[in-house]
Amino acid sequence: MPGRSRKFRIGRKKKQTRDSDLDITPMIDVTFLLLIFFMVTSTMQATPDKDIAPAATGQNANANRYLNVDILSPDAASDDNRLLFDGRSVSLDELADELQDRAAGGRLDIMIYAERDARNGFVGEVESVINSIEGEVEYDHAVLDM
Repeated sequence: MPGRSRKFRIGRKKKQTRDSDLDITPMIDVTFLLLIFFMVTSTMQATPDKDIAPAATGQNANANRYLNVDILSPDAASDDNRLLFDGRSVSLDELADELQDRAAGGRLDIMIYAERDARNGFVGEVESVINSIEGEVEYDHAVLDM
């Protein structure tokens, strides 16, 4: 082929690119399938119940130092929570007055017993009343099962 010049590259070879990317999608699929398989076929074991020995006296040794505030769940007649202080029905304002009078004598320890169905917002209102009392006032919570 006259008139055409060919250029040859001597000593140079085109580098072949090697596909070094590894597709791990199938491995992820298998991992999730195994995870689902073991979750479905395994049985869940609950922690065993522990037997707790009853108290020797039947009540807390420090129970007498607390003033009791009971929060009862609403009954069918009304939609409001009921509040008991030392066994008698009181309003939030009456509770504040009673606690303020008793706090003048020194330290005041209060135990708030709330039924399971008592509204959380009302428990917060009772806590606000207790926190507004001047003096050394501490309170704890307990669930009241009736």
